[in-house]
Amino acid sequence: AVKYIHSRKKDLPESDKKIKVLDMCTGSGCIAIAVDKLCGNAEVTAVDISYKALEVAKENNSSNYADVKFILSNLFEEVQGKYDVILSNPPYIRTGEIGTLMDEVKEHEPLLALDGDDDGLKFYRLIARELNDHLKIDGRIMFEIGYDQGKSVPEILKKYGFNDIKVMKDLAGNDRVVIAGKE
Repeated sequence: AVKYIHSRKKDLPESDKKIKVLDMCTGSGCIAIAVDKLCGNAEVTAVDISYKALEVAKENNSSNYADVKFILSNLFEEVQGKYDVILSNPPYIRTGEIGTLMDEVKEHEPLLALDGDDDGLKFYRLIARELNDHLKIDGRIMFEIGYDQGKSVPEILKKYGFNDIKVMKDLAGNDRVVIAGKE
């Protein structure tokens, strides 16, 4: 995300050098805050349905001297405008697998932040359905995905007109990020 945001600065007119970034399902805000700190040309907004999560995110924002704007919203309900980049690490664990997670995850992460429904894809579908209303024509969506979702998440995005789709692997060699646009 950081590399893409930096590369977009040269494409903008001199009067508008900010890249609008939305972090959907921000949780503690770490992704939004990192983008804000590392990309001087980013105007970052972060969204979450959990008031408690946003309180933590706001504390993290303050303690890191970041300038992220926060919105309490059920996905896009309270979100206005279009963005150059939408980032999301939504809940993607299958409901039936939550009990098998490591104790430090299942005992310390809220269920709301983990449960992606029976197939783990609920939030990808919900977010993808509204991307065309909130993503600029030449924008990018960047999703964190589960290790076994490298085929299913791109298929969801194709359904909504995305065709420039890349799946990136993490350091362990597992599918971990899907980046898509409409070029």
